[in-house]
Amino acid sequence: MTRSKVRNRSITSASQNDLHDSFGELYQSLTNAYWVASTIVDKDRIRGAADQVFDILTDLNRADLKSRTEDFAELKGQVAIATKKLTALQADIDSIIHNVGVATQVVGAIAKALTASTTFFG
Repeated sequence: MTRSKVRNRSITSASQNDLHDSFGELYQSLTNAYWVASTIVDKDRIRGAADQVFDILTDLNRADLKSRTEDFAELKGQVAIATKKLTALQADIDSIIHNVGVATQVVGAIAKALTASTTFFG
């Protein structure tokens, strides 16, 4: 394997690892937000977002994701759907979570995950 192929493989791997780490942090932040949300409706909304993030994490845990074109395309679609819901949740989080620290953590984790997914999926 040439040096450029090794370098490209590590960049791809690093990008996938960054994406996984970002969604892992987001999952933890959403789980924390669930416990401090004040209404059942808000809890359901946060749990729904956390469940979508968990599904994405599960798919990211599978080895050689990009080598399985069909699986990669399916995951890209899942992330696109989750991105819309996460963007809306990010805009509303201050009115849902009244604990400033938790709200700030969730907004930051959403932003990081959205940036990582944009970088990874292009």
